[in-house]
Amino acid sequence: MFADYIRELQKIALLRPDQEARLWRAYKGRGNVRSRARLIESYQPLVFKVAMLLRLREEIVMDMIQEGTVGLIEAVERYDPARGARFSTYAAYRIRGRILNALHRERARAAAGSVQTLPEALLERIQDPGAEDSLAHVEDAVVVEQVVAAIDRLPSRERRILHAFVRKEEPRRIAGELRISLSHLYRLQKQAVQRIQAHLVPVPAGMRTQE
Repeated sequence: MFADYIRELQKIALLRPDQEARLWRAYKGRGNVRSRARLIESYQPLVFKVAMLLRLREEIVMDMIQEGTVGLIEAVERYDPARGARFSTYAAYRIRGRILNALHRERARAAAGSVQTLPEALLERIQDPGAEDSLAHVEDAVVVEQVVAAIDRLPSRERRILHAFVRKEEPRRIAGELRISLSHLYRLQKQAVQRIQAHLVPVPAGMRTQE
């Protein structure tokens, strides 16, 4: 479930700069696979954050998170610490690019009639001006807490609908279970997403992870 996934993210401990530096040396210098895996795991919340900033529809969020994770893995493999660039910034661009490419593929398939057309705005919604700078700071633990809090505050029906769409359950069956029309179900789904997105507020500078 979506909430379960978020709670799993909460368990991931952010790396201290010295820990991360050691992991990069072990992976890039000696090819240590455990260090590679730890780097990928520690930056998984960044994938979630990028996906949420793109304001994705509920039914595709988990698929796009999987795409973003592939982008993260590519970033870990291609990143060169010697260049001095911040990894979180580099990874965020690759994660977002991977997700947007996947959305474009979905649109191409839709145009061919294989799936329902995605809204044009979905491909154009990117983070607000200044959000790229915030992505440079690994604030993901705070963002995850915001989302968990938002989900916990949702009315029970909206929580049920949100989980159903993430698990790709049949909408008509869920509407029947809740004794509401299909159009009402979609309205509640949209409302639940809007409630969660409303909680993604800017993180105060003092709460950001120190470099």
